[in-house]
Amino acid sequence: LQSELEASQSECRNLNAEGFRLKAGLEETTEQLDVVRRENKNLADEIKDLLDQLGDGGRSIHELDKQRRRLEVEKEELQAALEEAEGALETEENKVLRAQLELGQVRQEIDRRMAEKEEEFNNTRKNHARAMDSMQASLEAEQRAKAEALRIKKKLEGEINELEIALDHANKANSEAQKSIKRYQNQLRENECSYEE
Repeated sequence: LQSELEASQSECRNLNAEGFRLKAGLEETTEQLDVVRRENKNLADEIKDLLDQLGDGGRSIHELDKQRRRLEVEKEELQAALEEAEGALETEENKVLRAQLELGQVRQEIDRRMAEKEEEFNNTRKNHARAMDSMQASLEAEQRAKAEALRIKKKLEGEINELEIALDHANKANSEAQKSIKRYQNQLRENECSYEE
């Protein structure tokens, strides 16, 4: 995502730079066009002045005709230059429009990718939160199970101790009973011997 974002930002900066360059070229062409128009107007004014002078008889017809032809040639050259400048201006304007369109498309693509990554991040965060909740619930259940097992263990240990004590008592009672049986058996044999005599 970072590399795609950096590439998109680089492309956006390049388009911005191209837009500024085209805008500067457009302004320069516009200035040249204004200069040509002013020169054309000046020449037209000069032609008018010459024609006025011709009417007044200030110059000879031949001289005025030469100047008229020269001025007409200059006018045609300026007209060609004007048309060329207007064509260049139109070309620069088209370049600016294309650059603006491309820049808008790049921005839309960046916004789309950022929205996708943000959605992906939110989904990952939600999944992580759910996993953490599940782990927390499992941990709590395990802790409860351990506590219950410990309680049962203690209870069983207590019962085992009680059974061991009872077994010890039973063993002692059994030993006493065995002793009593032997004593009774001895007494019985003694009685039998006495009876036989």
